[in-house]
Amino acid sequence: MSDAELLDAYRGTTWTVEMTAGTLDVRLDALADPQLRPSGIVTAYNPASIARTPDENRSADQELLRHVRSLGVQFRRVVGAGGGGAGVDAWEEPGFLLLGDVRPLLVELGLVFGQNAVVWIDSTGAASLVNTRAGFAGMRPGQKIDL
Repeated sequence: MSDAELLDAYRGTTWTVEMTAGTLDVRLDALADPQLRPSGIVTAYNPASIARTPDENRSADQELLRHVRSLGVQFRRVVGAGGGGAGVDAWEEPGFLLLGDVRPLLVELGLVFGQNAVVWIDSTGAASLVNTRAGFAGMRPGQKIDL
């Protein structure tokens, strides 16, 4: 799958965050709820968008959970889901939302777990993709990907 197709899939993704009083949705085309400002989302599923087995994905998710817990930051469970589209099947995968000004930690986790990008929600509520795989979308790790 091309980077352009993957970016289209990210544009169509909704990340649903599990909060104490219900759920909140995050999309790249809408401002995030004030409770989520700032924060970021990372997953360990399907590194570099290469499909892995369910067992491999669950194992990576548990390893990510161990890493997140060791950071000592507040976090919430999140599930990203996309409806598919041109060349992209519908999908769903869990991850974690880390609360606070944690962008450097988030990028590092994305690098460690081989992800193309992570989602960053800034203090204004704007959600964006931040590259975490060298060369993805022609960017370096840590750079914001313009959609």
